[in-house]
Amino acid sequence: MIRFAALLLAATLLTGPAVAATLKPAATVHGDQILLGDLFDGLTADQAMRPVMIAPAPGRQAGLDAPTLTRLAAANGIGWAATSGADRVQVERASVEVTTQAITDGLRNAMLDTGAADGIELLLDNRTLSFFLPAGNDASVRVEKLAYDAQRARLTADLVIPATGPEQIRQTVGARVVDMVELPVLARRMAGGEVIGEGDITYISQPRDRVQAGTVTDVSEMIGKSLRRAVAPNRAVNGRDVREPVVVGRGQTVTIQLQSSVMTLTASGRALTDGAMGELVRIVNTSSNRVIEAIVAGPNLVTVLPAGQIAAPITPSTGMAKTAAR
Repeated sequence: MIRFAALLLAATLLTGPAVAATLKPAATVHGDQILLGDLFDGLTADQAMRPVMIAPAPGRQAGLDAPTLTRLAAANGIGWAATSGADRVQVERASVEVTTQAITDGLRNAMLDTGAADGIELLLDNRTLSFFLPAGNDASVRVEKLAYDAQRARLTADLVIPATGPEQIRQTVGARVVDMVELPVLARRMAGGEVIGEGDITYISQPRDRVQAGTVTDVSEMIGKSLRRAVAPNRAVNGRDVREPVVVGRGQTVTIQLQSSVMTLTASGRALTDGAMGELVRIVNTSSNRVIEAIVAGPNLVTVLPAGQIAAPITPSTGMAKTAAR
């Protein structure tokens, strides 16, 4: 306030006849002082270059209200008066931002230079950390005094900004180091029974320690497989949710085949459960109305083994071989 009063007094001593001027709605300043010409149009060259206030910090703004502008105009011999209390000028300091991403990238590159795994990601303790430098500076970061605690998966380091030239900012920061894994996921919602193609796959990154047991991590475990149930996109897929494509569908009419070294017997049946190639399914023999378990051998085809080589039927029967033969 003392400095502001001194500036007003000095301006008053230099003031000549009032000069008519118009107020600017907003201003962007590049130096560390606000000039009279930043606020008003229609000034002489000498008046326009006259400093009147300290500029806000880089990246910050300051609002000059009607009473302040009126005092500045009167003190500097400017013929301007506020028409309402709404008259004001928003002053912004031109700047260049060192973004959160630039800081994170700088720390990550420093970690990689020490031999860290390429899959790491960093989570800053201050997730919104950023800095503003005066316009014209290089928005670069240099990392010094990097220290990594592998047991706690944490790092600390000094940030020097900009990376080259005179140092303007030095600050110690902390971050958590996360080992990330890339997971194949569905790019769209898919229904149960749909077969997954290459175009249905996208990828997400997830902390390795948060990947649940059974999660699909290899895309080969998904492509060409069908879904047991509807699965949402962009979410980790559990191995229980994928299977080989269904060859025999529930309710489908199938041929039951019993084959031995001396004969082949067939019968008609209806599938009670879905099944992929090689899977065990439940089949009802439409002739005997008995339920058996059979192995899917192809589209509309299931096989049973001769007596003594098969699992016990789900419901009592005189034997699967006989059931298949009826």
